Amino acid sequence: MLEIGFFDGQVKIKQPTKGYRAGTDAILLASSIIAKENEMVLELGCGSGIVMLLASFHNKSAQFTGLEKSEEMLELARQNTRDNKNIKIVSGSIRNIPKNWHLKYDQLMANPPYFDDRRAVRMPKNKQASFVNKKGIGLNDWVAAMLLTLKPRGIGTLIYRADGLEKLMSLLYDKVGKIRILPIHSYSDQAAKRVLVQFRKGVKSESAILPALIMHERGSDKRYSAHANDILQGRRRLELT
Repeated sequence: MLEIGFFDGQVKIKQPTKGYRAGTDAILLASSIIAKENEMVLELGCGSGIVMLLASFHNKSAQFTGLEKSEEMLELARQNTRDNKNIKIVSGSIRNIPKNWHLKYDQLMANPPYFDDRRAVRMPKNKQASFVNKKGIGLNDWVAAMLLTLKPRGIGTLIYRADGLEKLMSLLYDKVGKIRILPIHSYSDQAAKRVLVQFRKGVKSESAILPALIMHERGSDKRYSAHANDILQGRRRLELT
């Protein structure tokens, strides 16, 4: 295992030596969560627990629950969060949500696999598990689980690939409102590759596309733009309201 520091080293998280290790997507998702005191926040597919740990850094009075199916990731998540009393890790699948979780959570966050078809990606097999849904499980199952567990007017937030936005919106149509879409661009002159999407369950409020987040600046000797770097180092939040 590798121990990696996030938010200027203030949060240290163990991640696998081989295979997929969480990066900017996890940080951006965590930084977009703004929870009130004692709000209950659920993460579907919590992996190593990184998103909850970083979201907890910004929301110390919120209560977090993570659902994870992989035994390997469960053990790692429990190691990473053992000193955080406001984080609980639960074994389970999005296909079998406990009945007492229905309509329970104030907020929900997810970083679902970006592809439903393994043939759509070219990457080592040890990374595919994090990017490709298991056979028979697709984005529709993730959205269904989000809507099942959220309270009425609850807030759902997820990060997804930009070219999958049409499918995501079709699954949310007429079920949610106040949708906020944040395009994430590598450079200002390139199309967005990722989107952060936030919504409220069961409302009819108008939706909006927010000003884009630009991760890098051409000609700069800095790895990230000043705005992106502040977010990635935990000095700034991503407000999607």
